[in-house]
Amino acid sequence: MAELPAGMLDNSGSFAGAAAKEIAEETGLEIPASDLINMTELAIPTASSDSDEQLQQAMYSSPGGSDEFIPIVLWQKRMPRDQLKDWQGKLTGLREHGEKITLMLCPLDQVWRLGGRDSKVLAAWAFRGPSIFMKYLSLILAALY
Repeated sequence: MAELPAGMLDNSGSFAGAAAKEIAEETGLEIPASDLINMTELAIPTASSDSDEQLQQAMYSSPGGSDEFIPIVLWQKRMPRDQLKDWQGKLTGLREHGEKITLMLCPLDQVWRLGGRDSKVLAAWAFRGPSIFMKYLSLILAALY
């Protein structure tokens, strides 16, 4: 199933730091946390202070059914075509955790078709922002089970 990198937050630091760690573990790409743009903070307004709910500034995968929340981050960088070709089909993941991941690159306009079973993919696609992002390729992981 095609999916975006994801992991659990721990108490070791910021969300961006945890996201950068998961991206490295699942893709082999070393991306500084400072290079990640939190798209949910840009797209979703903060909860009002008069509410009893303590809502996170994130997407909820199944409101009412789960309290899981998912911030969506974007890493944007122009890459040489040869580098993209090297990444396509690369095997990654932590084998000691049972991860068998194959990197898959696709044009942004095809992301919803290839990754539509993963709600993170659809949210990221919706949060992609202005049409300038259409110039970039989106990185999707295909987990092989």
